[in-house]
Amino acid sequence: MSSGDEQKETSGQAPEQLALLRETVRKSKPPKAKPRTWRGAALAEELPVARVLVDKGLVHLDRYFDYAVPAAMDEEAQPGVRVRVRFGAGEKEGRREGGRLINGFIVERVAQSDYSGALAPIAQVLSPERVLTPPLLRLCRAVADRYAGSLADVVQLAVPPRMARAEKRPSPEAKPPPAAPAPGTWERYTEGPGYLEALAGGGSPRAVWTALPGPH
Repeated sequence: MSSGDEQKETSGQAPEQLALLRETVRKSKPPKAKPRTWRGAALAEELPVARVLVDKGLVHLDRYFDYAVPAAMDEEAQPGVRVRVRFGAGEKEGRREGGRLINGFIVERVAQSDYSGALAPIAQVLSPERVLTPPLLRLCRAVADRYAGSLADVVQLAVPPRMARAEKRPSPEAKPPPAAPAPGTWERYTEGPGYLEALAGGGSPRAVWTALPGPH
């Protein structure tokens, strides 16, 4: 093959190679910025400690972990929101550093921690949307205790995956609760209407029900 032929073949391949490079660059995602470490940052003046449920479904880690709340996150770091924290950080010169970034939920804000050492600060508030509400947390805790599971595993199933695009839109106002249904055939029972009324009022009545004979 002559040098002229080789030059023609190389020039013929160049556009294809450039097109392949362009396509690869288009498909590549920009690197995500790592959350700040907040070294020496001022903490929230009120309730500077957040109790966090970390996203690790290990039974021996089925408890809350305390993290410091930087002042810049005070408004968004509310109970129920998703956060990222450094788990397994080591203490160095009066502060906690290192560890692996994992997701979690703030379940409570308190004035001080039971832990006597330095607290690692929250690395990032993923969304100000309060998705883990107190009633949902109580339900998840009850399910985990009843079936000997970890709270983190139950919460993963109970809380839908994060949709960043949907969270950017303002949340609609909560709809009023539906009206209580008419007693209907429950009127056949002496305590039937009262039982339904207690349920509609938000109570937790208990009853032993023996079904009456009939088409209903």
